[in-house]
Amino acid sequence: MKHSEILIDANGHAISPDEISKRINAFGDSYNNAVKEIIDNSKELDYKGKVFIKCASRILTNFGMTRAGPFHKNRDETLRDCWETVGDDLIEINKSVLNSSLLRERYILELNEREREELIAKVWRITKKLLPFTMGKYSYGLVGASKILFSVLPEIVLPIDNTQWLQIFKTVDLGDALHFMVLDIQKWESETGRQFNDLDHSKRLTTLPSVYNVMAMDARPKD
Repeated sequence: MKHSEILIDANGHAISPDEISKRINAFGDSYNNAVKEIIDNSKELDYKGKVFIKCASRILTNFGMTRAGPFHKNRDETLRDCWETVGDDLIEINKSVLNSSLLRERYILELNEREREELIAKVWRITKKLLPFTMGKYSYGLVGASKILFSVLPEIVLPIDNTQWLQIFKTVDLGDALHFMVLDIQKWESETGRQFNDLDHSKRLTTLPSVYNVMAMDARPKD
């Protein structure tokens, strides 16, 4: 994947913590409040999928993905089908997070490299299982799948829209995008000496992907 200026500017300098905090504030309450809700509600998943449907519905609605496409009609029914397909996988990951001694907010960075590689590979396998449900007439399904997974794994998964897939990450593999996110955050934290998940002063965006998504959205071409 080619370098994209998300946390590091064109001159190779880390974007300042204050600037990132300003961009978070400017992003608006709609996203920030929705993400706080799914971070709080997805801490522990239930076997019946009630939390999954609640969180996925919240994020899909917030991102405008229920106005058309596969979640426009029979949204909850489609999400139940998604849960039947990937629920066991998601609970396994959720339990791993809960049972670890790592901070949930920084989980994907605090894992050792081997465990992180295994986790990212597992997330990509789950993503591919979701694609038959998230594919639409004009969409390949990656957008919906990444947003659904972000809604219940906000400490791990980045929600990615079409422009980001095509022009920022330039890949069709969610694993590639997650690898890039991890490396970008690691470099930023090394240069600034700050923890990336502490930049939202309102304490709503507390996980690494939730903050990173603000910067990835902001990095999209303005034209």
